[in-house]
Amino acid sequence: MILRFTITQLNKKRLEEYKAKLILFPRKNSKPKHGDSPAADLATATQHKGSVIMPIEKVEKAVEMVAVTDEMKNFGAYRKLRVERMNVRQVGPRILKAIKAEKDAEEAAKLAKL
Repeated sequence: MILRFTITQLNKKRLEEYKAKLILFPRKNSKPKHGDSPAADLATATQHKGSVIMPIEKVEKAVEMVAVTDEMKNFGAYRKLRVERMNVRQVGPRILKAIKAEKDAEEAAKLAKL
């Protein structure tokens, strides 16, 4: 959530900077409309050429180095994912099996009393 917030803030700042530098030329020089740039800005405008006018600055994050332990070495990530996926898939059948086992235990208790 925090990462998304900071990226959104960076994009907002970059767009505001872009809009501040933007010069909007009128369709007709004789009739400028609301939102068009003033004549002074139009006179000083220059054409930028090149693929990168406003580059996106990448923020490098510090990498934290950690010593690799035996537990990390022996951890089977793929196996763990497969087991967890199977656990998610089998929730319903396991509940039904537990209910059926409970009913069978009740019936067995009733038969034992007879």
